[in-house]
Amino acid sequence: MSFVPSRAWLSRIPLSGLILAAATFASPAALAANESVKVWLTTTSGSTLAKKLNAEANKTFGAESGTATAIDVNDATTYQTIDGFGGALTDASAWLIYNSPQRTAIMNDLFSVGAGAGYSVIRLPMGASDFSRNNYTYDDTCCDLNDFSVGHDTAYILPLLQQARSINPEVKIFAVPWSAPAWMKFNNSLTGGGYLRNDLYGTYASYFVRFLQAYNTHGVPIHAFSTQNEPHNANGSYPTMQMESNDQSIFTAQHLRPALNAAGFSGVKLLAWDHNWHDGSGPAGFPHEVMAYNGGQAQAAVAGAAYHCYESPEGSYTVQTDFRNAYPNKEVHFTECTGGFWATNAAANLEWALQNNLFGPLRNWSRTSLYWNIALDPNHGPRVGGCADCRGMFTVNNGNGTFTRNEEYYAWAHLAKVVRPGAVRVGATSLGNNNIETLAFRNPDGSHALVALNSNDGATLSFKVRWAGQAFEYSLPPRSVASFQWGGAAAPQGPWYRLVNKATGKCVDIVGPSAADGTGLHQWTCHTGASQQWSLVATDSGYSRLVSRYSGKVVDVDAASAADGARVQEWSWAGGLNQQFKPVATTGGFSRFEARHSGKVLDVANCWNTGDGAGLQQWVWANNDCQQFRLEAMP
Repeated sequence: MSFVPSRAWLSRIPLSGLILAAATFASPAALAANESVKVWLTTTSGSTLAKKLNAEANKTFGAESGTATAIDVNDATTYQTIDGFGGALTDASAWLIYNSPQRTAIMNDLFSVGAGAGYSVIRLPMGASDFSRNNYTYDDTCCDLNDFSVGHDTAYILPLLQQARSINPEVKIFAVPWSAPAWMKFNNSLTGGGYLRNDLYGTYASYFVRFLQAYNTHGVPIHAFSTQNEPHNANGSYPTMQMESNDQSIFTAQHLRPALNAAGFSGVKLLAWDHNWHDGSGPAGFPHEVMAYNGGQAQAAVAGAAYHCYESPEGSYTVQTDFRNAYPNKEVHFTECTGGFWATNAAANLEWALQNNLFGPLRNWSRTSLYWNIALDPNHGPRVGGCADCRGMFTVNNGNGTFTRNEEYYAWAHLAKVVRPGAVRVGATSLGNNNIETLAFRNPDGSHALVALNSNDGATLSFKVRWAGQAFEYSLPPRSVASFQWGGAAAPQGPWYRLVNKATGKCVDIVGPSAADGTGLHQWTCHTGASQQWSLVATDSGYSRLVSRYSGKVVDVDAASAADGARVQEWSWAGGLNQQFKPVATTGGFSRFEARHSGKVLDVANCWNTGDGAGLQQWVWANNDCQQFRLEAMP
């Protein structure tokens, strides 16, 4: 629990502090007045895209006027927390991007928050899928895990994941197997479905643990697993494995979750189903059955359910709400859908993807929306089987060294560009099909995002966005989409700095990174991500609050403790003395940062061990290098 100022404490703040507090806790209406709004726009012309995620002139909130239809953004109505947006880094996608002379440009287009889409979730097949150059797992030799190796991935998959996380440290990885190794299955084959041998449940759970350990060694943590991709798919042309709901419940609750916990991976989430909204003739009952089987044994082990779009009637994303209503404390994810060259109208494809893969799932509690292949070549591969004419977000042609951004890239980018991980979906007027459809969010830094689609294919529609008693007007061409973003209360605009420790050369970083109050700070190898960037916002008497570019939250000494070793964390700004620090120059361009409430300084615990992850604490000034930091300016 962080320190929150009482009335008595506030009475002792000097006048300048009261002015600051008034600004910090200003009413929403005061914040909305004259608020500048960033705009990104994609328009269509006939069957093609015209403007493509173009940065348009800013709009400005002001006094409401005119008779245009109002789109109200309502912070008082809240829904799910968002993990992010992205696509699948299949073996095929990774091979193409890694070997492209345009690799840097593609990766920045995908993951850079400023210059690109800012995608923050990657779905990762564990071993081969339909879009692989060949069939493989991490241990293809019977009958133990002595030959386990992620050597296949070190060639080009892991380097791209490392690059993605260096561009955007918010990136979370959702891993999922298409099949267990053939020798673990009753049919002794990677293809054609087949079931996991009951006597090898424990061995297969260890397979997951080995994968996590190997990826962690390469600096690529896994956020979540789906237990099995498409467990009712027994396709014979590529790796598949069948799994029934009672088997998934037993494997997850009795084997996989205990194995992960015992290995120190209790924070890795597990998702059920990961298949279509509809299963056979009706809505998929599988995830409900996993939760209910054997007295609900899997409920403590499973974080939620994941869904795909295929073989389901239009609008079937409402199945997600049925699951959420049955299990309101569980997560919902939308993890796969693809476009393809069977649909050649780019304008219609953009509109369809936004309505059915983004707006629909998100309005039905999904925390993610993920496309299938991030990249494919002009021949819709490489692949070992499956879809013969699927389309990637990118078409990467390594024959001539070029790449093309397809319409699906822009559909998902319109959400990823303005909605950060940890955002909460909030209320917004949505006028339905053939009109203005919307989604609205409040980001962890207090900024807001609104995505508006004009799903009328023939008419420009005008509307006004109304928030906190202010409004701005906008006209959206037919079959076009605009993303709006405006800053939160007292959101700093920089300059931004990394805090580089003198002893280790590593940077102060947010654990995770997470935007939650109470998230710890630690030292980590320096990168350019927002989780390592801080702005010094002056309070008074030489003190400042250190505001995170990633979360908008401030450096905070836990519970305002004055003890040596008190934990340092991030917390929402509350005006506390434990949230204010004075930089005092030492030598060589370094400074110590003194906490206002205790007079003690920021200190890296055990920093003489130069490994990543040493926590930040406060300690009495001892004039050692662990307590000194250099402010390094960032763009």
